[in-house]
Formats: sequence, structure tokens, C-alpha cells
Amino acid sequence: MPELPEVETVRRVLAQELSGRRITSLVVRRPTFYRPPPPSSLHGLIGKTVTTFSRRGKFLSLVAGARSLVLHLGMSGRLVLTNRPAGNRTIKHCRFEIGFEGKTLRFFDTRRFGRVGGPLPKFGPEPTAKDLTPDYLRTTLKGRTASIKALLMDQGVIAGLGNIYATEALFRSGIHPSRPAGKIKPLELEKLRNAILFVIKEGIRLRGSTLNDEAFLDPYGNPGAFQKHVAIYGRKEGACGHTLSKTKRPIASRSAVYCPSCQK
Repeated sequence: MPELPEVETVRRVLAQELSGRRITSLVVRRPTFYRPPPPSSLHGLIGKTVTTFSRRGKFLSLVAGARSLVLHLGMSGRLVLTNRPAGNRTIKHCRFEIGFEGKTLRFFDTRRFGRVGGPLPKFGPEPTAKDLTPDYLRTTLKGRTASIKALLMDQGVIAGLGNIYATEALFRSGIHPSRPAGKIKPLELEKLRNAILFVIKEGIRLRGSTLNDEAFLDPYGNPGAFQKHVAIYGRKEGACGHTLSKTKRPIASRSAVYCPSCQK
């Protein structure tokens, strides 16, 4: 699933390419909606000029004056920019199209976990925000028995973190992913906060992670490069030189990779 750096990469491309363009058409093919908005709320965007694209966590919002449209990529969703007009033909896995003056934005979603429309959910602070402090982590995680990795991926705790960047941050801070969050010491939380800031900023600088053929690409089909710099995610041997292990039990429905020497 695209995480904050991938979604931020998409946002920057779309904001640069589409801000100031007028929306000329909307083509609904087979999208999945958070709450099915009435057609009038969607078609009310036609004729509006895009102000910008904003991001909160892993969610994008097309902003056109007082109106906005929330987009979520889900597991395999992609937003693709093309010069071809919207609605001229059926395209496999294309769920939604927005036509602009000179551009079309297409929403492809093979697995149909992506979403169009609806309100934004409740989020914790952004990983790069000033309010993600060691004090915030200490207060939020105090007394929590859930594993630290599960809570890092909880969007109500921190917005935008997922499996890749949580795995990397925990390795860099030397914290085992299965440790109860409430048992982590203040100094460790400070290291963790710094590690989160580092991996997220690096992920944004390197324009996200592209791990396989179905993975993230930006709206012009360009891959990210963070996967070339990961310390343990997707590797058998960590950057530390030790053989990596997986937790016996899944965390947040996924196996968790860690270094048994660095993350005890």
C-alpha cells in the first residue's frame, strides 16, 4: 500500500501539473466510494478550477475553491496523467477519470481497495509535524499493551506510516517490533521519533518506494528509489550485516521483519 512518501510524491506532481486547470468532465466507471456521493456533488466540480492538491496521511484531496474530492489509493491504486481526453474508451481497471483542459487524470485500481469521495478519517499527527514529539509518543503510548509496530501503523496514532517505513524506523531505533508500546523507555521513544522523521524525509526525497511490478509509480509512470536504500525491509540480511528474522505472530495482519542482534 502506498504510504506517506508515495502519496506525497503523487501530490506534488498533481499540484504542479493540474493547479490552475479547469475541470471539464468526470467519468465514473466502477469506483468504490466511502459514502456514495450523489451525482450532483461530483458533477458540481465540472467547470471549477483546481486550486491545489492537499494530503493528509495517505489521503489526497483535489481542492477546487470551496469544493474538494478525497482520493485514496488503497492497496494497488494508481493515479495516471495522460494527454488523451477522458471517456473516449473503456480502459481495463480504470475506475474513475477527471478531465481537465489538456490533461486527464485516471484512477486505476486492480484490487478495488481504492476509494473516491467521502470524508477524511480521524488522524494522528503527521510524522514530519512539530507535534510528533517524544512527549506525544510517551503520552499516547503510555499503558498500551499492543505492539509498537501495530500502533505506529495505526493512522489515529501517526498519520501516513505503513509497513515499509515503520519497519525501517524501528530498525534504526533498535526497537523490536513486538515490544509492548507502553514498555518503551523515554530515551528509546526519542530515538524512534528521530528515526521516523529520517525515514519519512528520505522516502519523500527519493520519491517513494517501488518494490515490484504492481507497486507504486508516480502519475507519469516513474518509480521511486527509496527501496534501494532500505536497511531491512525486503532484505534477507540487514544493513548491519546480520541475518534477519520474522516475528512468530503477524503484527497488524502482516509478518514483521527485524534484526535479532540489533532489535532485542
